[in-house]
Amino acid sequence: MHSVFRKNGPTHAIVEPSGGDTKTIYTIEPENIKTMLHTNFSDYHRSRNMPNALDPVMGQGIFTSNGKAWAHSRSLVKAQFSTQRVRNVTKIEPYVQNVFKEVGNIGKDGWTEPLEVLLTFNRFTLDSATEFMFGTSAESHRVAMREKEMFIAKKKKRGVRAKYWLVMTDFGTAFDIALDYVALRLKLGRLWFLADGFWFRIACYKVKSYADNYIREAVAHAGEAAKRAQKKEKGAAARDVDSEAVDLDDRRYGLISELVGSYPDKVALRNQVMQLLVAGRDTTAATLTWSFILLEAHPTEFNRLQSNIIEHFGTECNPSRPVTFENLKSCAYLQWVISEVVRLYPTGPLNARKAFVNTVLPVGGGVDGKSPVAVKAGTTVAYNTYLLHRREELWGEGSWDFKPERWEGRKTGWEYIPFHGGPQTCLGRKLHFPTPVRWPMGQLDATFRR
Repeated sequence: MHSVFRKNGPTHAIVEPSGGDTKTIYTIEPENIKTMLHTNFSDYHRSRNMPNALDPVMGQGIFTSNGKAWAHSRSLVKAQFSTQRVRNVTKIEPYVQNVFKEVGNIGKDGWTEPLEVLLTFNRFTLDSATEFMFGTSAESHRVAMREKEMFIAKKKKRGVRAKYWLVMTDFGTAFDIALDYVALRLKLGRLWFLADGFWFRIACYKVKSYADNYIREAVAHAGEAAKRAQKKEKGAAARDVDSEAVDLDDRRYGLISELVGSYPDKVALRNQVMQLLVAGRDTTAATLTWSFILLEAHPTEFNRLQSNIIEHFGTECNPSRPVTFENLKSCAYLQWVISEVVRLYPTGPLNARKAFVNTVLPVGGGVDGKSPVAVKAGTTVAYNTYLLHRREELWGEGSWDFKPERWEGRKTGWEYIPFHGGPQTCLGRKLHFPTPVRWPMGQLDATFRR
């Protein structure tokens, strides 16, 4: 893709050979992306293929809808991301400790055993995300350890029965299988329906039933709380009601306990929660994985980050300040590292929108590429975030290099969109996303020396 953009310019089109109609416009121009995602946001919609591809797993929701349906979903969910729940770092601590267990002890040679960190971070983010969504973790780490004992220690092969047992008993396994199929369905585009089968359907059933179970409990919980609130208003047994209301308002059912009242249709509630769960799991795990890959390859930056974290928080045996949401945000070099990681490896490297009406992009036309470009209704406009973040004219010399220091005093615009932009900016940008990334990075970097 890089060579294509170098040859054809930062904005170019693929034209049908027969009819001459523009099929797709590709762009890495910040002004064009701003126009699509912000200035003329209503002129563009998500492709219809996405809802079809995702439907068996997560139905229709905030990431698959357009227009009024999307605006309604966004307004309901956004309010919950401003609550104290997403700032509670202590909820993540048990799952960080699970990561330490998987990493294992340091051997005599100064190294731990080899570890596939992406799988480890997938389990960490799934466990912390289900804690946030449902108030109870999926415990995928515990299941993974049990699976290892059964199929590795006993040297047993994973046959059909074993796979079926795992899918039906472990939410994490079912979730992974379902998302593997979804990824293939998205790649197939209009042929999404070709990616289907028994394992996909059984995984979807397990994922949905898991979510439905917690939603039923949250609905019953909310109903009981409402009844007791009515009794309190009537003045009946006020003291007893108050003491019981504390237990009923402990939000132990996670985010769903706050969304129950907004979604009379429980299938719609499940769809919203599942879409948020998918978005929170994969993006965070990918960022953590790339962080450690890049830090391992850059010892100077690793050592500086480790020193900065220890200076900021102290050691595990001698902490200097508590690890809170606010203190994590104030650790500047840690923030620079994360910003640089998602610049080089954004979790959504290629995105697209389809023009809903005849519209215009501000630049990319003419001989010099500075004139407007007409976009016919039905045309797909794809923007490559991966290459946008590496343009030398935007980021300076060494734009392909890992340099956290470039973020000192830097303010960004539409040349940096790891969380997209405009009305559809990622909800977890300033709240949920930074916590599960910064917290384990800080813990691991402060503990292990390179």
